[in-house]
Amino acid sequence: MTKTIFVRDIARGTEVNDLFIVTKKGTYTAKNNSRYMMIGLKDSTGSIDGRIWEHVDELEGLFDKGDIVSVQSRAKEYQDKLQLHVTDIRRLDSDLAVCDIEHFYPCGTVQRSLLENEYSEIISGIGNEHLKRLFDLLHDDRQLKDRFMAYPASTGVHHVYVGGLLEHSLSVAKMGMAVASLIEGDRDIIIAGSILHDIGKIQELEIKRGFRFTDRGRLLGHITLGVMIVEDLIGRIDGFPQEMTDILTHIIISHHGLEEWGSPKKPMFPEALIVHHLDNLDSKVMGVREHMRDNMADDRWSEYHRLYEAKFYKIN
Repeated sequence: MTKTIFVRDIARGTEVNDLFIVTKKGTYTAKNNSRYMMIGLKDSTGSIDGRIWEHVDELEGLFDKGDIVSVQSRAKEYQDKLQLHVTDIRRLDSDLAVCDIEHFYPCGTVQRSLLENEYSEIISGIGNEHLKRLFDLLHDDRQLKDRFMAYPASTGVHHVYVGGLLEHSLSVAKMGMAVASLIEGDRDIIIAGSILHDIGKIQELEIKRGFRFTDRGRLLGHITLGVMIVEDLIGRIDGFPQEMTDILTHIIISHHGLEEWGSPKKPMFPEALIVHHLDNLDSKVMGVREHMRDNMADDRWSEYHRLYEAKFYKIN
């Protein structure tokens, strides 16, 4: 089911049969002792209240707060405010289509179409034929590509929004290209390593009732999953050099830099060092900015950031 009706477009009398996220849920008893439910529903364009007056006992157990639900309803006006009179509501059992994710969850400030164009431009600049073939395969694998373009970079640290993984990877790649021109380094390897270093997050994370870790992600982590994804793609390419496989694998397993940060190996060649430090820079700066956006104690100072163990100062 693809979403077609958004909160911003709902008018009195509109028949609304579509998908929404449940933001609140409560069951109450009316003066005549009948039971009714009050729910909150939202999508990317806004929020609207809903009421369930009939079949409450039947519908109550079919969904929970945080679920994406399929709703059958009609918009009515109550005390000068629109609300949905819901006749049926059920949790969406199938996975949400990747193309629909941005209809429900936070997006970044840069349009995803612009990021995708930028990605294509950067990838087209790779000269190494083996790496070109690798990215051709990634492009042709619809599930991998769609998730890479749509998923967040984390559940709560940095780039926590639809398209965050793509935006973060591009940021590392763009900085890497600039660094390569200043202090030298294999530009193609830096681009490839920057784009692929977090590719495992497309299996580590899922978008169900928010951004969450999958069981597989908790068990294996995105570094292990990233190696598996890249080696699977490389295995489909005849004559892909073993040395190049090892180089890309090393960048993935070393990009956190230290064992205590999750990397089994420290970076052991300049291009791996570049990817590690730029990944660290971009994730930390963006994480702080996202924290300051929503957690300012006053006009100058943020609330305490538990991960970075500091408050941050806002420069006007």
